[in-house]
Amino acid sequence: MLTILLGIVVVNEWGGAAKKALQSKEKLSSEQWLILGVVVAFIGQTLDNMYWLVTWTSKYFDETSAFTTYMFDHGMLANIPFRQGSGLVAAYCHVHAAVMLDKVKTLRFRLFILGASLMGLVFSLGMVFLKD
Repeated sequence: MLTILLGIVVVNEWGGAAKKALQSKEKLSSEQWLILGVVVAFIGQTLDNMYWLVTWTSKYFDETSAFTTYMFDHGMLANIPFRQGSGLVAAYCHVHAAVMLDKVKTLRFRLFILGASLMGLVFSLGMVFLKD
């Protein structure tokens, strides 16, 4: 519960600056990219922890209920956008903030993202087509 509440505090404290950065017509500074990464990470972390708080609380009170079973069986539906998706976006924002002032590092970063994305796509397609 404390993790959720502190996540809400972080988003509340930095959310205004993130919104301002997104509404800016100018190119974002490295500081703004970093702020966006913080906000995205904590939104995702907070939502993921809320899902699992409900799920584990349900298991504690009635581990055989249909609701508990449903929540555990469908946990990946919360995990993908809240933990994985927000983690990817936040990491991109943080690294972009770190390398945006160096053109060589920026090019390497873009190539790394492209390569990692292609590897993820190949892995995912392999899982789909090689199953059974």
